[in-house]
Amino acid sequence: MTRLDDIATVQRSYKQPAEQIAIIDGEPGVIVAARMLPTLRVDKWTERAMDLIERYQAEVPSNIKVNVLFSQQGYTETRLVDLSKSLILGFSIILVVLLITLGLRAAIMVAIALPLTSMLTLLLMKFTGIPINQMSVTGLIVALGIMVDNAVVMVDTIQSYRLKGMEKLESAVKAVKHLWVPLLGSTLTTILAFAPIFLSPGATGEFVGAIAITVSFSLAGSYLISHTIIAGFSARFLPSHTSSNAWYQTGLSIPPLTWAFSASVHFAIKRPLLAIALVMLVPLTGFWSASQLTEQFFPPSDRDMFEIRVYLPPQASIFASQDTAMKVDELVREYDGIERIDWLVGANFPSFYYNLIVTDNRAPYFAQAMVKTDHFSSANEIIPKLQQQLNSAVPNAQILVRKLEQGPPFNAPIELRVYGENLDRLKAIGEDIRLILANTPYVTHTRETLQPGTPKVWLKVDEDTAQLSGITLSQFANLLQATLVGRESGSIIEGSESVPVRVRVGDSERENLDSLSNLRLPIASETYTTGVNISTLASLELTPSRGAIPRRNGERVNTIEGYIQAGVLPQTALNAFQDNLAKYQLPTGYRIEFGGESAERDESVNSLIGNMSMVIVLMILVVVVSFNSFRLSSIIFSVAGLASGLGLLSVYLFNYPFGFTVIIAMLGIIGLAINAAIVILAELKASPQAMLGDQDAILEAVMSCTRHITSTTITTVGGFMPLIIAGGGFWPPFAVAIAGGTTLTTLISFYFVPASFRLFMKPSKKRLQAQTAS
Repeated sequence: MTRLDDIATVQRSYKQPAEQIAIIDGEPGVIVAARMLPTLRVDKWTERAMDLIERYQAEVPSNIKVNVLFSQQGYTETRLVDLSKSLILGFSIILVVLLITLGLRAAIMVAIALPLTSMLTLLLMKFTGIPINQMSVTGLIVALGIMVDNAVVMVDTIQSYRLKGMEKLESAVKAVKHLWVPLLGSTLTTILAFAPIFLSPGATGEFVGAIAITVSFSLAGSYLISHTIIAGFSARFLPSHTSSNAWYQTGLSIPPLTWAFSASVHFAIKRPLLAIALVMLVPLTGFWSASQLTEQFFPPSDRDMFEIRVYLPPQASIFASQDTAMKVDELVREYDGIERIDWLVGANFPSFYYNLIVTDNRAPYFAQAMVKTDHFSSANEIIPKLQQQLNSAVPNAQILVRKLEQGPPFNAPIELRVYGENLDRLKAIGEDIRLILANTPYVTHTRETLQPGTPKVWLKVDEDTAQLSGITLSQFANLLQATLVGRESGSIIEGSESVPVRVRVGDSERENLDSLSNLRLPIASETYTTGVNISTLASLELTPSRGAIPRRNGERVNTIEGYIQAGVLPQTALNAFQDNLAKYQLPTGYRIEFGGESAERDESVNSLIGNMSMVIVLMILVVVVSFNSFRLSSIIFSVAGLASGLGLLSVYLFNYPFGFTVIIAMLGIIGLAINAAIVILAELKASPQAMLGDQDAILEAVMSCTRHITSTTITTVGGFMPLIIAGGGFWPPFAVAIAGGTTLTTLISFYFVPASFRLFMKPSKKRLQAQTAS
């Protein structure tokens, strides 16, 4: 009797070669990824998941440990706590501003509107299925300084009526009748300014759409509450007279400043052309500064994590990839601040950030690591140093050390697609462009998607020899498959599990062409069983093969990707690359297009612009109906055009790049500028003398709006201060653009609008003679 261990090695093992290899903090393991339904709350779901993990850990043997590599709950909770603090800080700043500008009682009336509007917004979010996440909470912060505008105007108007001796009911009714149309117009125009954001299709609209929706809900709720609850409360509790002129009763007033401001406004009304020219210098400077800004779609994330991607030649085995990954692992652990590093070899690591793209599944030449640090500043410090070290320490592999990006996903910061039919020509063009890209400043690595395939061993069987040996071609193929890959010849029962038994030759007999040529295949007949070498029946040849043929929209394409140094804006490197590429001549029949960060940015901007035509038509309709005058409406549209330049100037002065968040901010500034202009024009239109072009009447109407426009401007800026103070790369450009732009729009509101009104309403000679006669 012959025992199995006399003629074979019997061992328990996983599939060889493995398709994927997981290395958990330096030890082999198994990675399980779980994703919850979007309708669930992450804190509740995570709590249930952790309970399940604890129960499972108690059931498995003691030598098996279950570790949580990543949980989104911690990041979500931290972010929402930070945003909640910003919300409270913004609320506090607004209350202080209102107290100083309006007085105690009026400030309380306006303050009541904030929680009521916020609760109504949350109720509308629940009905429409908008979740409470980073974007929707940020929308509440954005709306915080904007949604008080209606309440401030209403309270200030009722307070002025009450101080003039009006009865409570009369003051409320008159204020509502006077303000409901202009405030409706200003509210709708501001909502329409944000409409292109939530109407934008695709990933960008999905990413930032919640901001615009939340702001729109807040503005609609603010209008409704201001004209009902706040109007009633103000008429009931605001006094008809004050015992003194103390600032805490009627708001802070500085007579010298008021006189100087009144004199400057009067000058603008008296010399409207000069005033308009001087005011327009500021937004025109902003439009000029736009050409000096560096473009950036979305900034990198402030996350205490980063990723490492390792690429070996396509013919590399998964074991070679594992060895390279372990070498990189050792180098990474030398840095201070590294908490853990986990690898998946042969495929993409399960997604640990919302916009990571799965690009290399079933790729034995690939490995990806998730690296956790003690703070995002440590990650930002490590990434450039580590990238430079790995470039020289591991020359046999292409290694990318990448920050996690914000916004819609893209494969690489710089991406160029070459279209054509001939694959060899596509490959040659791709190599030429890769060389140009590699010599571009700030570019660290380049790749192309048209890769060679894995080398293959071709067997050319001598059919005559095979027939003499008593074997057909199909039998030869089956025998080769069974010998090299193995054949399941039974199973054993271990507890409640059935473990298959696979029989095959050892690794040493199939590790190279010589061993494979000498491998003997068993040939059985009715009378005997023998073996024959493969080399006797076939000739072996190792030949290269073509890899996958990538296509885009049905066309063959070779995509060249460029990766840049950490901290360098993609547009900076792209501009240098485009200058060098302009000298390259493409053959006839081939064309190129740009992808990557720039393509995603252009697509998002085009989506916004695509919705702008409908929004502009609706905005024109709202403004014209509100004023019943094309002349006054033209002033509003001039304000809208100039306001965007003020936001650009703010971004330029604070040295931020021009990104998608700045575009969103510009839409918001347009809405806010229109809002202030509508309020002033409504006061001017309500004055018969001002409509006749009387300069003193125009000045009086503008000065009557000074307090609430100043209050709403300061509260808007105060509402965005928490986002500026919080720092980071994502929200400060957005907040600076709106806060700075809103501050500068006071020049338009107090000087451009009355000066333009004076020009349009300048009485003719006949009207002047009639006024003189009367």
